[in-house]
Amino acid sequence: MDLFQGIQDKIDTRINARDEYETRVASKKLILDVGGRNHQSKSYMRLNQLSSNSETKIISTDIVEDYQPDVVDDICDSHLESDSYDAIYCDAILEHVKDYEAAVRNIHRLLKPGGEVFIYVPFSYCFHDLMDYHRFTFSEVDRILEAFSEHKIFLPDGNGYGGVFWLVLTFFQIERFPKLWNFLSMAINLLLTIPITFKFIQQKNSDRKSNVSFQDYRFYYTHLLLNHGFCGWAMK
Repeated sequence: MDLFQGIQDKIDTRINARDEYETRVASKKLILDVGGRNHQSKSYMRLNQLSSNSETKIISTDIVEDYQPDVVDDICDSHLESDSYDAIYCDAILEHVKDYEAAVRNIHRLLKPGGEVFIYVPFSYCFHDLMDYHRFTFSEVDRILEAFSEHKIFLPDGNGYGGVFWLVLTFFQIERFPKLWNFLSMAINLLLTIPITFKFIQQKNSDRKSNVSFQDYRFYYTHLLLNHGFCGWAMK
C-alpha cells in the first residue's frame, strides 16, 4: 500500500516548512501577487513581513478593478509579459478560478528561468465565496506542478486532522484565534495517535511485506488524509 501515491520524495514533512518556502519567494526582487487585490491586502502585508530583501517590489493583480490593484489581470488569460517575474505568490486563489490548470500554465510562463512560486490551496474547507469552484488533494498539487523543474508539497501549518475537526465544530470561528486553534488541534491529533496505532498494528499483521514506518503512517493519517489545505513551492 502506497499511502503517498508515489510522490513521497516530493513531500516535505516538516511542520514549519511553509515559513522557509514562503520566505524564499517573499525575498525575491520582483514578485507578482496573484489575486492580491492591493497594497492593503493580507498577502501584500505577509510578503512584506517575510521579505529579507530591501529591494523587493510587489506587483498586486486582480480581476476586480474596484480593488485598485497595480494591474487588472486574469491569471487564467494573462496578458502580462512572459519571463518577467522573479517570484509569484498565489495564496488561496486557484480555488476561485474556473480553469486552474490554465492559471498554473500562465504562472509558469510569467516566471523568469529559475523563478519560484508559492501556492496555497484548500482541501477540507467550507464553501466560502460565490466564485469557489475547486478543492485540492496533496496529489493534485503535485500533478499541477509537474511542469516545473523542481517542486515540493508541504503543510500550511501543524493543525491537520485536528484543525479540520475544530473548524467544523466551531463553524469555522476558531480561525479567528490561531494560537488556540493550534493548541486544540494538537490535542486532537495526540488523541488520534491511539486509533492510528491500532490501525497500524492491524495493517502490519495483514501485510507483513509492508515497509511503511509508523512515523509515515501517523503523518499521513494526521496531516494528509484530512487537512484544511496544502501548500506547494516550485521553481521554473
